[in-house]
Amino acid sequence: MKPVSSVQQFFPFGTDHMEWEDWNGNFIQWYGEENIPYHTEENWKITAKSLEQSPTFSAYPLPNVDGFDNWQDWANEVTLIINGPAH
Repeated sequence: MKPVSSVQQFFPFGTDHMEWEDWNGNFIQWYGEENIPYHTEENWKITAKSLEQSPTFSAYPLPNVDGFDNWQDWANEVTLIINGPAH
C-alpha cells in the first residue's frame, strides 16, 4: 500500500541524544496537519497507538507498540519505516 501523499516521506529526527519531549515534539511539528496528540513520556504508548489508528499513518506498517518496552526502540522503528531503507 502506498503512503498517503500528505505525509512527508522523510522524518529527519532520530532518537539518539533526544528526550521523548524532543522527539515527539519534532514529530508533532513535522506532521502538524495530522493532529498528533502529545502525551508525557510515561504515556508514550497512548501517542503511539493514536498513530497506529491514524488514517494517514495506517498506510505504513507501523510496529505494534505492545512489542516495545521503551519509546526509543519504537520511535527508531517508526522513523525507519517512514524514511524507508534508502535513508
